[in-house]
Amino acid sequence: MLSAGTTFIWDGHVWFNLTEPAKKDTQVLCVNLTTLDEDCPDDECSISQSEYNWVKAGHSTTVAFSRAKVWDANKIESALASGTLKKPWQGDIPKATIAKILKIAVNARELSKDLKAFL
Repeated sequence: MLSAGTTFIWDGHVWFNLTEPAKKDTQVLCVNLTTLDEDCPDDECSISQSEYNWVKAGHSTTVAFSRAKVWDANKIESALASGTLKKPWQGDIPKATIAKILKIAVNARELSKDLKAFL
């Protein structure tokens, strides 16, 4: 079963599930990492290279709560197993980084109330 922090590449970005699959269904809340620049509304949760080694040193990177999606964990697992989705070579997001992101997500202005219900 998918655990929080499982990474995959989709649409040119590193995505990961922020939540564990629910017991009654297999939905997970997924977010991605993106460049933090003047056009990015997601400035609440910066991630450094020490928190996840996919981030390049000195490159402003943030969690894109505004792009969050709910996906089926079984479908993510199947797509990873078949090679439809690729994993970054850096592996999964560390548990300590997931804990930091979850703490910020609870009050993130770019994460809708409906999606916060998954936290």
